[in-house]
Amino acid sequence: PGAWTTTKGETARVMVLDTGLDKDHVAVRSRFEKGRNFTTSNPDDITDNVGHGTHVSGTILADGANGGLVGVAPAAKLLMGKVCSEAGCSSIAIASGINWAIEEHVDVVNMSLGGSFISNGEVQALQRAEQAGVMVVAASGNGGTANVSYPAAYATVLAVGAVDSTLTKADFSQWGPHLAVMG
Repeated sequence: PGAWTTTKGETARVMVLDTGLDKDHVAVRSRFEKGRNFTTSNPDDITDNVGHGTHVSGTILADGANGGLVGVAPAAKLLMGKVCSEAGCSSIAIASGINWAIEEHVDVVNMSLGGSFISNGEVQALQRAEQAGVMVVAASGNGGTANVSYPAAYATVLAVGAVDSTLTKADFSQWGPHLAVMG
């Protein structure tokens, strides 16, 4: 809330690359602009069968409707790229989602996903995002090791780790030289 005197994200467009979205969820439905599915042959079905993408979207953009929670940027617009399914996240889908973010001229891409390696396609997409001025933010990982996962470990990505209620590194949060910020 302290940052909201400066901005609530009024002009920002945020693309979440994750498991999809419940477009009717009260916390995010007013913020939703558009979505695309990169996991199946149906690009219009962004249904979140896992719940993670909806949860992450709410953390970022929940508008406080009906007295509910408020996200970090409650006035920003949300675009959803479904790049993960119940079976996981493919590097092809992730690269395609990043490329769509560039085409859509979003300001920020959020990826609360990761793994131990990065594909050439993801690297190329991240390089294009950097050239296009798109900020990419990704989770450091939840394995509790001293290795930030990819894509967060890639040089142009802002790697985010987690702290616990005592503001100490959370036991599960990965860390290392690529880590940029913790919250």
